[in-house]
Amino acid sequence: MPVPVRHRKNMFQQIVKNQMGGIKMYTITKRGLLHFVAAGLLGAVGFGHTALAADYPTGPITMLVGYGAGGQTDLVARATAKVMAGELGVPINVVNKPGAGGAVAARDIAKAKPDGYTMLFHSNSVINSAPFIMEQVNYTPEDFEYAGMITAYQVGMATQKDRPFNTITEYVDWAKKNPGSSYGALSPEARLYITEIAKQNGLDVNIVPLKSGSEMINALLGNQVALAFSGGIHYRYPDELKTVSALTTFRHTSAPDVPTIEEEGYPLGMDSRTTLILPKGTPRPILDRLAGALKAAETDAEFAKITEAANIPIKYFGVDAANKEMRDSYAKNKGIMQRAGLISN
Repeated sequence: MPVPVRHRKNMFQQIVKNQMGGIKMYTITKRGLLHFVAAGLLGAVGFGHTALAADYPTGPITMLVGYGAGGQTDLVARATAKVMAGELGVPINVVNKPGAGGAVAARDIAKAKPDGYTMLFHSNSVINSAPFIMEQVNYTPEDFEYAGMITAYQVGMATQKDRPFNTITEYVDWAKKNPGSSYGALSPEARLYITEIAKQNGLDVNIVPLKSGSEMINALLGNQVALAFSGGIHYRYPDELKTVSALTTFRHTSAPDVPTIEEEGYPLGMDSRTTLILPKGTPRPILDRLAGALKAAETDAEFAKITEAANIPIKYFGVDAANKEMRDSYAKNKGIMQRAGLISN
């Protein structure tokens, strides 16, 4: 007897095996069909990602840098791009897009297609520090993907060699006698340090905005500022400039006798690393491919010459290690901002 139409609307048929002339005929339930289709789609996605990684890259890659040309980050980015291009077999075009300490470039990456052809080479501070200081920035580590890290910044405060202070404590004494002195800053993080020091000691300091490491060096060498935040590029000028404080949790190899800011009583030490940042959803095989190319810089002789000349420590992290560092440093820096009263609990 035919199945009523009203019943056929509610079922697709149970699995039935009919023996007809030795031929097995199968029908399938709606749920079974959905499971079959879902499994096929997952397999297709997995295969697609594998195939994509096998073919990737097939054309030029754009590497954004969130600072102007000539600074430490730009210097390392261009050296990194050269090594990676050799490994990947395609050109990597470095494009400087300064603004808001890298937040402008990060915004562009967040909106870019997650295909591995647009990435940001930048300090991870744009994600693990800037969101706590800039109202218009609300990134978290989960908003991006990471294809590794390659160098650590010797972040510090620098001044002219002949200035009559060598530590933060000595600087504070000097600044009290010289109200209105200038401090050069190229990011929100850079402003945080001097703002907290000034607030705790009642200092009158004029903050001068800078766009790149090269601008910072020119401001120091031209005596336009008495103190400046530096990502470490000032170490290239040992006869003209000196370090007043290491703004990291560790003393710098280039100035081992200079105390950290935390050793001087300010719990503000934050570490920064150059990171390959990509749009959320970039397939893991592509991230691994990029990380593999990045790792080549770790032992590249030309890359080592550039970083050694600029006193930039090489510290390679792969995809998983970079993800862990991003999340750990985000949590640590958030605590620093909360203790400083910059954000609520």
